[in-house]
Amino acid sequence: METESQIFIQDRDKRLFSRGILAKKLRLLGIPSSAGYEISIQVYNEIARLKETTIEKDKLDDIVFDILKSSYYKECADNYMLVEKWKASTMPLWILMAGAIGVGKSTLSQKIAGDLSIQHVIGTDVVRDILRKILSVDVMPELHSPSYSAYETLRPIYSSRFEEVLLGFENHSKYVNLGVEAVLSRAATESVSIIIEGEHLLPALFDENILSQPNVLYMTISIPDPLLHKENLSSQYTKEKDDLISHFNDIRKIHDHIVNETRIRKLPVVETSRDLNPLDTVRKIVVDKIVSMVSTKS
Repeated sequence: METESQIFIQDRDKRLFSRGILAKKLRLLGIPSSAGYEISIQVYNEIARLKETTIEKDKLDDIVFDILKSSYYKECADNYMLVEKWKASTMPLWILMAGAIGVGKSTLSQKIAGDLSIQHVIGTDVVRDILRKILSVDVMPELHSPSYSAYETLRPIYSSRFEEVLLGFENHSKYVNLGVEAVLSRAATESVSIIIEGEHLLPALFDENILSQPNVLYMTISIPDPLLHKENLSSQYTKEKDDLISHFNDIRKIHDHIVNETRIRKLPVVETSRDLNPLDTVRKIVVDKIVSMVSTKS
């Protein structure tokens, strides 16, 4: 049985061409896995036909582009070139993924980070835990309670006309958001891409200049079905499960509040259901953002 020849890609470094990696890149663009792998085989065969053992990255991209166009994926062909151009650039992308506890933000963030080779993924819980080390419970009691029960620390001066759960949530989150803004400031200094995910990313709490920056992508993950949301909480958490379920109605208030605040500002809301996987939607939103960034710079 004849062994296939290895083909290397010459870019900043030299690496082995992988049909699986190329198919994964195409999946980000919305091409189904089976079709993406077929296209990657065509790409390999074309390189082999040219009798190339090492191919320049630009030449490889041109081959992928031509095959995508001939495979009726013209828009994907254009987007492929723009995404690859972004990867080779120094343009940082900041993805802020909001949503209540248990909607699947962490899983989606990790998958998108893998798609884009983004190394920096931070949960707002980490920022909160750092702040708790600095600010004692006597100074900031809201910060030391879970977001869904922070209202229990509210001072009597707060008027009862406010929704206590949401007021407590916002008081809890505003301090975390200050930490998030510091993280983004650091990312700007180092010009790195980053994904930050968490329930604390309420758009109203951000400096308005942050969300309007062309390299910032904010979105909220939503589960409209409360029963599915509760099932997710039960399956995703063990130690805190009983506490989360006992406060589920409060968590749903926070869920709806984040979604409403996001929609008011006409920012993307990605819904999850039993029949709808949100990953493809998130991927499309991310690719559209990258295409917009690169096209504007060109």
